[in-house]
Amino acid sequence: MKISIKVLAVISLFLLSNQAFSQGRVGFNAIEDEEDYKIENVFGFGIATNSGLLGSLFFRHSVALQNNNLSHYGVEIANTRHNREYRQTSFNGSTFVIGKSNYLVSIRPYYGREKIFFQKAPQQGMRISGLISAGPTLGLEAPYFVNLSNGNKEQYDPDIHSVNSINGNSGPFKGLFKSNIVPGVHMKASLTFETTSTKSRVFGVQVGFNVEGFTRKIEIIPAAENKSAYSAAFFSVYFGKRR
Repeated sequence: MKISIKVLAVISLFLLSNQAFSQGRVGFNAIEDEEDYKIENVFGFGIATNSGLLGSLFFRHSVALQNNNLSHYGVEIANTRHNREYRQTSFNGSTFVIGKSNYLVSIRPYYGREKIFFQKAPQQGMRISGLISAGPTLGLEAPYFVNLSNGNKEQYDPDIHSVNSINGNSGPFKGLFKSNIVPGVHMKASLTFETTSTKSRVFGVQVGFNVEGFTRKIEIIPAAENKSAYSAAFFSVYFGKRR
């Protein structure tokens, strides 16, 4: 997953260099009729260096200010994995993570600012922006349930359950309502690249870095070293409308 994030970042930077130079006069502080709007709402999903294939889902509401600036607020739901998570296949073909006792799910409301560096010319070019945001985190330390050979479903406990007694995992929602709540804070800095936006529709990618800290260590894998602070690079795709 780390390699994938780096590759995507390199591709984005390559597109940046080509599209930015091709835009010619449409650069800093350029204003086009196509970009004249007041409100933008987008939804997105992403992956991170410490997440699975689908690392997060988010919503962002932006309001245009003066001088190519925007303010925005939103919420993100993200899944964080331990760096020692390894999947194993049981005898019946189901998979589970060896030694995992809890999920870490973060609910992140945030507020931030956006600066448009390059506007997109009509029907061509790329809009490039920088974003920074921060806010509180509601961390859910959700029990990781496994299916046992005796038919029971229990939270994994390294002192009780052996690998040979596990038939697979019970899914992420089994222990969600038994979660421990751990408060925290987070901050994110990123760049966005939009190539196919119109006056009413928007589609783009976002590349950046996220840091997050909690009031205590999150016990994801009891037998490993667990942390109270996490950092990761991320890549997201988003789409929505503006008016």
